[in-house]
Amino acid sequence: MSNSLYEYHMYEGNFLTPRPVLDRSVNLLMFRDDEGKEYQIVINRVLLPEGKDVTAWCEEEMETLRHKLPGFNIEGKLLEHEIGPAKIPIVQVANRYLYEGKTKKQIQSIMRLPEDTVHNPFNRELIIFTLVSEDQFTEYQRKHYVQVINSFTPQMG
Repeated sequence: MSNSLYEYHMYEGNFLTPRPVLDRSVNLLMFRDDEGKEYQIVINRVLLPEGKDVTAWCEEEMETLRHKLPGFNIEGKLLEHEIGPAKIPIVQVANRYLYEGKTKKQIQSIMRLPEDTVHNPFNRELIIFTLVSEDQFTEYQRKHYVQVINSFTPQMG
């Protein structure tokens, strides 16, 4: 085991470990809005295939989901812009699908993390923030989601 220990942070606390080669953890954060409606923010970590750009990868993933998820449909078009204090390029897509007989709606924000010698040495790390709800998103849910993605600051060095 390496002598160089890293402090790994989680919501519940932290622990010491050698730095992982990859972190593919998924965060599933569950909330209730001011009307008592439940929604989730899901955070995924993905390695962008070599030679792909984020938009092309996202389009391919949406096509795969169209064939795998019942009732999957993209709503609107892919949007590209920059967000947050680090002005991270982002691709956003809204979609819906059927899950256990209910329609789930999502907004996904796919960010390519800045190149970093420790956290993203090959400049291929993506983080995906997804807002998930049944029915239409409430204003409260949208504002919370915008706050989350606009306040995201990537870990550097």
